Amino acid sequence: MEKINISIKDKIYTVEVASTQEEKEVGLQNRDSLKPNEGMLFIFESEQPVSFWMKDTKIPLDIIFLDEDLEVILIKEGVPTSEEPLSEIANYVLELNKDSGVEIGDSVIIKYDKNTKTDSKMLVLDSNGEVQMKLEGGERIFSRKHTKTLIQFAKKASITNKDNDYVALGKRMFKFLEAQQNAEPEYVKSKN
Repeated sequence: MEKINISIKDKIYTVEVASTQEEKEVGLQNRDSLKPNEGMLFIFESEQPVSFWMKDTKIPLDIIFLDEDLEVILIKEGVPTSEEPLSEIANYVLELNKDSGVEIGDSVIIKYDKNTKTDSKMLVLDSNGEVQMKLEGGERIFSRKHTKTLIQFAKKASITNKDNDYVALGKRMFKFLEAQQNAEPEYVKSKN
């Protein structure tokens, strides 16, 4: 199972990624302990009703439900060996040790390993597919909030490597472009 680093507030966790049905069904069952900085992230195709239980899970957990933007929308207590379902509509679920300190409204940030090979160039194309601009890094064409959201969608697509996740990234990007096109122009004074 793949492991990635995430951060919540100022704390970094190494989490296993459960993306296949089999990985989701097993989860953290039959483990005796979980280090304070470890957990498991469950990734679903889209926001959907999800249900978890603690049968065969010995570790008390925070079951943290996240929306498509990786923002915490609900936290439930996972009681060891309980068969009571814990349900919510979510795109991701994060399991951490009980009393993690995570709160509703917190954002989960996926950290990339610096050794991960990535292409740092982004090409802006016109309707004919001609390159209009090459972004090398440091440029920003969206607001910070929209940029953060697009990065999270791109990271999810990179992790799952599923067509649906790349389609979701594209749709979100076009949604932001449309909002930007219809917004009033804003200008920032140059520092020079």
